[in-house]
Amino acid sequence: MKRIILYTFGAILLATVLVSCEKELMNYTGKDGIYFDTDGMIDDTVSVHWGLKNSEVTEQTIDLKVLLIGNVADHDRSFNVEVVTREGDDSAAIEGIHYEPIAKQHTIKAGEAETTISVKLKRSADIQNKPVRFAIKLVENDELAFIYTRYGSQIVNDTTVESRALDYQRAIYIDENFPIPTWWSYYGVQYFGTWSMKKAILICDVMDIDRELWMKDIVTGLSAGYLKFAGRYMQRWLNENPQYEDDGSLMVMGPDSQGF
Repeated sequence: MKRIILYTFGAILLATVLVSCEKELMNYTGKDGIYFDTDGMIDDTVSVHWGLKNSEVTEQTIDLKVLLIGNVADHDRSFNVEVVTREGDDSAAIEGIHYEPIAKQHTIKAGEAETTISVKLKRSADIQNKPVRFAIKLVENDELAFIYTRYGSQIVNDTTVESRALDYQRAIYIDENFPIPTWWSYYGVQYFGTWSMKKAILICDVMDIDRELWMKDIVTGLSAGYLKFAGRYMQRWLNENPQYEDDGSLMVMGPDSQGF
């Protein structure tokens, strides 16, 4: 009997607490806002390294997620974006050459809390010598305001540092950088010789090596045995098809790839 009374009392107490909590819960009644997703972002810059894509790849799309802060709505809500470059910036990306035109208006649909801005980038030969950049900025309106962002520091001049909002824009930085893989110090020098980006690109093109696979470590990517084979194959190829480094020197593979 005591156990039954305790169970009953516990059920009544739980019901009372739930009712009390329900009364205390309040819906968000402030403004609704938009901001760029911060997942994986240190600041506001998205770096695109074309060098990590195989030579035949000339287009790629990056998706920028825009999130809602506040309440979902029972109707579609639209906002605009602006494509911005700095006046007089000789590194400014050019529409039609470095990226396709970007739609001005975007929509968060009824009942949803996010949308995506797709940016189609184009590979242009000029970025081999000079990176380019541009920014995509959100434009607030009466329905979707700026109410949340992280802040960072911006150096204005030698004596002035300003705070700036990070998540109402995304700066797109584009280059052809093809970095040195982590395994190069162990295997690269002996099989491929002195590092150069031109040499690495040639190896991947001739050997039909996917550049993203090339960049992986020796466990998950190319094996030491394959790198040894590739070095010797490339030296034989260079013997028949001489190539030159950017400084004019003859391109050669490493010491362990000679004489085969």
